[in-house]
Amino acid sequence: MKLIKSLSATLLVGALTSAPAHAGLLNGDFSAGLNGWSALGDVAVSAGAAVLTTASLDADDAPAANAAFNVSGSAAAPVGMPGGLEDFAGLALGALDPDPAAGTWAFEGSALRQTLTVQAGDSLSFDWTFTSNEDPLSGMNDYAFVLIDDVLTVLGNVVGGATGQHFSYAFSSTGSVKLVFGVVDVNDYVGSSRLGIDAVRLDAPQSVPEPGTLALGLGGLLLSAARLRRNKP
Repeated sequence: MKLIKSLSATLLVGALTSAPAHAGLLNGDFSAGLNGWSALGDVAVSAGAAVLTTASLDADDAPAANAAFNVSGSAAAPVGMPGGLEDFAGLALGALDPDPAAGTWAFEGSALRQTLTVQAGDSLSFDWTFTSNEDPLSGMNDYAFVLIDDVLTVLGNVVGGATGQHFSYAFSSTGSVKLVFGVVDVNDYVGSSRLGIDAVRLDAPQSVPEPGTLALGLGGLLLSAARLRRNKP
């Protein structure tokens, strides 16, 4: 009898819930370095996470040595010009400027990009951290962002201080979606800022079977139970 109950419970749980995986995201844990991703600027994998900075190869953070906070050996990319960060992200020139009317522009930065294949109901999630060498009182409010299907969300900035959180987003439609992570230097080329990204996941929703399918599954369970009882010595 215990065997019958155990078998029935296991099969019933499997029938009620399933979360099929699909290959809509490549190398979200960065275990294969940056394989599957496109990068611009200063981007590398460190301690199992993707790291993006605004650091060049010059004296960005005096009195620290040149390129002291650069992680890849490549300088941060320009913003606001053809071939720069906005072109890479598929944005119009000037789209990364916080507030030009108030005299705040993005100068340089780095980005990481991948095109995802998603289904309606899929959930994107990741962990992020933001730190900066900028003085919060300087007015140089560097920031980190995520761009999902051309919608930009600021993750952290200098005024908000060093921080990090878990981020999640649910897709409402099926198709190809551009995912871009980035960090930009605002109003200067000094005071490096850094964005860390880890545990990027694209999960399918749990599916619940139709009533007819569930009834068929329950019928099968009852038949199996009856046979086990009949064959029991």
